[in-house]
Amino acid sequence: MKTLWLACLAVLLSSPTCADGELLGDIRFQAATDEVSWVGQQLELQLELWTNGFSFANQLFVLPEVKGAYLLQPDATTVKLSDNRNGEQWQGLRYTFLLYPQKEGRLEVPSFDVSFAARAGFGSEPANFRFSTGSLQVETRLPPGADPGSLLVSTTSFTVESAWTPADGTDSPVNLKVGDAITLTVTRRAEDVPGMVFEPLPEIAIDGLGIYPKTPQLNDRVDRGSLVGERTDSVTFVCEREGNYPLPVFVFQWWDPVQESLSEQRIESLELNVAANPDWAAASDAAADILMPFGWRGSLTTVLALLVLVVLWFAGIPRLRNYLQQQRSVREAGEPWAFRQVRLACDSGNAAEADRAIMLWLSRVDGLQAGCILTELAESSGNMELKKEATTLQERVASGSTEGWQGDRLARLLVGLREGLNQPRESEHALHALNPPPIR
Repeated sequence: MKTLWLACLAVLLSSPTCADGELLGDIRFQAATDEVSWVGQQLELQLELWTNGFSFANQLFVLPEVKGAYLLQPDATTVKLSDNRNGEQWQGLRYTFLLYPQKEGRLEVPSFDVSFAARAGFGSEPANFRFSTGSLQVETRLPPGADPGSLLVSTTSFTVESAWTPADGTDSPVNLKVGDAITLTVTRRAEDVPGMVFEPLPEIAIDGLGIYPKTPQLNDRVDRGSLVGERTDSVTFVCEREGNYPLPVFVFQWWDPVQESLSEQRIESLELNVAANPDWAAASDAAADILMPFGWRGSLTTVLALLVLVVLWFAGIPRLRNYLQQQRSVREAGEPWAFRQVRLACDSGNAAEADRAIMLWLSRVDGLQAGCILTELAESSGNMELKKEATTLQERVASGSTEGWQGDRLARLLVGLREGLNQPRESEHALHALNPPPIR
């Protein structure tokens, strides 16, 4: 892989001179290794800023979307560099990015803009530089035996922990009654892989069971450049009818690039034996008897009050609490709830929270491919005002200067976008897979 060396091709917005001549700057964008990477394996990319001046300021860049891969900036730390060029001392800053390929073959990291300022010395006027990195290509290969259609985790350490709630749900078959619920919680951890790369739990549909997945929790930890990714998924199964229900086996593949071995961890199938629930049947009959005299035109307040009393009497407070919790999980897993979080974040003026809320909302909009980002969606819809606001938000988050951001205009534009997305369309054109821009 060839290093992209861009020497002094910047657009100089001002050009003061230092003692030895003109104040200069350049950048270098490259992969840390020329070796072919495995699909799912962490590949380190390095962006270096260079100047013959005294200091750096106002560094700004927004990472691009990489088709077929995730590109992340794990943190905002930099490594200071120095170099002697023709007898002149240059200093540099190195930023480290992490690329996680998700398909085999040649991948291209698109060009992106980088800007910074440098000074010749204390009190001197800064020179402003702007560069384009140029595109960068990397080669990847799929481990033998791996499923090409899934997100593969490539790591030297991968663990899966699972738990059923209630705790007695560990022995199969599990005897339950109509109205009961059982929850599976799965936590996955891997070294050098962020939680967002872990594949979601498969979608499940079983007639007779209500299935309610919760929003996954990501808990990545970075310590002195060492990344440990963690993702926790939770799904609740509610017994709606009596019968026998075998739950599916969950299989998680991972590839060890050092040992060059493909392994899998499994959560074995669990069988649910669901019996009739006399309490629920009695509650249903009692409610029907009570409601009969009122007819359809009875007092709505009285009807609701009687229903609540009947449910509390026969099902008990714990079961009602469990039901309400299930309903809340269903509500929070929907698109309307996610969009409300976008409105709240925009109204509060919290740019970072708005950026995260928008990514969550877009992931729940029907017809959009996973990884879609707002700037691309705005451009494809021809909404240049929205693209401008979305780009401003990205730049604020990327630079860390989120103070004073106003999200009112963006919120109004998003309302219009949402109305358009919810309208029936004759055909759907999915966007390319994209990545959320990192916060630095």
